[in-house]
Amino acid sequence: MAKQRIPWFDNMKGILIFLMVFGHLIETYRDSYFSAHYLYNVIYSFHMPLFILISGYFFRPNRIDRIVQVLSVFVIWQLINGVFQKLINDNEIVSFSSDSRIMDIFDPYWAMWFLLGIAVWSAITPYVLRLRYPLLIALGLAIWISYVDDVTKWFSLRKLINFYPYFLIGYYLANKNIVMSLKKRAHSWKQPFRWGAIAIVLAYFGSALFLTKKGGFTELLFMSKSYDYFDWSFLKGGTIQLILYGAITILSIALMLLVPQEKKLAFFNKLGVYSLFIYMIHTNIVRLFRKFETELLTLHIALALVICLLFAAAICWLVTRQPVLNFFKPLIQPKMRWSLKQVNDHSKQKEVAS
Repeated sequence: MAKQRIPWFDNMKGILIFLMVFGHLIETYRDSYFSAHYLYNVIYSFHMPLFILISGYFFRPNRIDRIVQVLSVFVIWQLINGVFQKLINDNEIVSFSSDSRIMDIFDPYWAMWFLLGIAVWSAITPYVLRLRYPLLIALGLAIWISYVDDVTKWFSLRKLINFYPYFLIGYYLANKNIVMSLKKRAHSWKQPFRWGAIAIVLAYFGSALFLTKKGGFTELLFMSKSYDYFDWSFLKGGTIQLILYGAITILSIALMLLVPQEKKLAFFNKLGVYSLFIYMIHTNIVRLFRKFETELLTLHIALALVICLLFAAAICWLVTRQPVLNFFKPLIQPKMRWSLKQVNDHSKQKEVAS
């Protein structure tokens, strides 16, 4: 029996994945033009936290088959990205020698850290939830690792720990029925919660404008730098980071309340259904775009932004065509049940008893 999809979440994921593709396309203009930098910051403020929050919302413990599948996809696309990056950037066929970058499987290429994060977070969360104060511990670890200067690049460890609180927040939003409760209170434009959500989003747009002008906001959103990078003390950095978690969580919930809930959103709903396909495929298309973009686009930012917007829509539309989905399905949704032992009923009973 096919799993029934919820249009609300597919609408959200579709909007987020479109913004992600657009954000990656305009990234090369970020340092040269304020308008591109501002748009980039707006997108990066919430698109990954909200994606992670949604992943936490739908998290179910003890899904080892799901974890194995996600890890398999990560390894497959880590190799694919390694080959393409070498080919596109250096015009060389990648080497599979022991010291080759492609063999460093746990140093994720570009956007691949998110997939590794989903696998790691899903594996550790059942144990984290057995602690007395899971979210407080996750926040404390995030502050600690943000204060430490020398952190290994393996597993994108700093980002995985820094973004993990959003995964837990998503789980609690589902477990405590908070999102569905707010959904009922913001179902129509006659309800104050809907207008409150608009006020939060508009206030954020103004805040992002101020923070972009001030500088350093982009690096803060990446959550990949230590406090020393910003010249912050432990107390100042920890306070700012906690405020950021709170502000982005409130912003994310406000954005959720503004997305159509019952009706499938034209164009975006299908993008949400196949968001993982777009996520995995688009990065190498963006690499090609950056390599072959014309000088005209770098001189006229308005033209560049319009073209990037149209090209993002074209990428998303193309990837969701059935022939493309069929071709990439074995690489993005591999069937990995063959790799797992079948657990007999006696073993299951022992596991439950323990």
